[in-house]
Amino acid sequence: MSCFRASVAGILLLGVSCAGAGTPAPLPSEESGLVRIPLVLDRGMAWIDVIIAGRAFRLLLDLGGFDTVALTPESLQGMAVTWTGRTRTTLSAMGDVAKAREYVLPAMELGGVVFRELRGTEDLLKGEKRVVQRTGYLGLGLLQRFNLIIDYPARELVLLWPNVAPPAAYAVEEWPSTEFASGVNGVVATVEIDGSKRRLVWDTGASHCVLKTGLQGSAPVRKEGDYSVCTLKAFDVGGHDFGPVDFVLLDFKQPPADGFIGYPFFGKHAVFVDFRNHRLAVRP
Repeated sequence: MSCFRASVAGILLLGVSCAGAGTPAPLPSEESGLVRIPLVLDRGMAWIDVIIAGRAFRLLLDLGGFDTVALTPESLQGMAVTWTGRTRTTLSAMGDVAKAREYVLPAMELGGVVFRELRGTEDLLKGEKRVVQRTGYLGLGLLQRFNLIIDYPARELVLLWPNVAPPAAYAVEEWPSTEFASGVNGVVATVEIDGSKRRLVWDTGASHCVLKTGLQGSAPVRKEGDYSVCTLKAFDVGGHDFGPVDFVLLDFKQPPADGFIGYPFFGKHAVFVDFRNHRLAVRP
């Protein structure tokens, strides 16, 4: 199987990969119906602390990464995982290719909840030149089993069982919203930017908001370090203007989208991802 996984060296950290096949691990028993997990915001990325095989790991929260849990080969050393014998070819946004081995983790503890029999693949496209190295990521393969409230300002991730209403503090029904599709390309929603509709991957694994080179229209382009950046004034989600938004311009090859929404936007707005109804809502 071949699948896409975004990976950009330097300041741009984008993540998407292909989910493992097989029977998904059962959800933990429903008690309160939600789990609140602290987020660690560090160097333009969001991180989550987990326990795997008695060892503590700080994993990247990667809404664009499609595995349940992807660990680097260094993190997997000495760990009692089951190797399935399968491999998966992953392709980065800039055309890098790697063949990753598939494994099954016996258990992982997240927010006091134990998830068992988690299938994933090696995190090989972590990027040697990245500003922020990592031990692995927690991806869409697990996250999409729930509805999510991703709240960087409160440094909190809330996992909601599909039939459970969000906490009263999150009035998501009043937030501007739009439909989205999810799959191997991540969570993709169409928004209107400076009057043009654009398909964007909403990616907590991206350190910047990114737009494909050439789609900036008449917006002035400036240099910031080695990168070209533009400010787009209008960013409409569900009839509400969240602009202006700064975008790094990048000629990425994959996925088939117009850009990515990353850390700078999530850092200002809580986002509700309703996988059951395929709605994405943003707190103004």
